[in-house]
Amino acid sequence: MADWREKITSVSKTKGTTAPESAKRAGLGCLGVIIAIVSILTLLITIGLFKSGFVLMGIFATAFLLICVATTILLLVPNKRNSL
Repeated sequence: MADWREKITSVSKTKGTTAPESAKRAGLGCLGVIIAIVSILTLLITIGLFKSGFVLMGIFATAFLLICVATTILLLVPNKRNSL
């Protein structure tokens, strides 16, 4: 519990120009999870559109789905490798 308090106080003491790396990772992780949920819901909508015969709207939903999946992958896969 004291560790969480220490992290919260370190984030709240920042002036707004910088933030700890753990806070940045947590924020990107939350954003990635939210976009992953949107991707799952878009997949369900896309399947429903194609089953109902709305092919043109299904194509647009598929394009949006691909953008969401690509964004989720970029957010959740770390791009910096720590060599230490």
